Amino acid sequence: MTLTEIEPNTRLTLAEWCKLMGVGGDQDRVLTIAEWAEAASISPRTARELVAAGKGPPVIELSPNRLGVRVCDHRKWLAERTRQNSQ
Repeated sequence: MTLTEIEPNTRLTLAEWCKLMGVGGDQDRVLTIAEWAEAASISPRTARELVAAGKGPPVIELSPNRLGVRVCDHRKWLAERTRQNSQ
């Protein structure tokens, strides 16, 4: 199903809408710090420094020595850093 195939006034479930709009179902998937660093295009060292300084996204404590970042928190963190070009 695509957007152009939907009849006007068609009711969609949330899952159908998400699929149609390309919103991933992986929002709660947890990335390791290394995976988050790669997704954010930063070095693992910079990622650890951002997290330690409280300037990164919220982290999930997976175990006493292992942290992770949810995909939705990574996306929110990126959105907060998005700025418009000034002309």
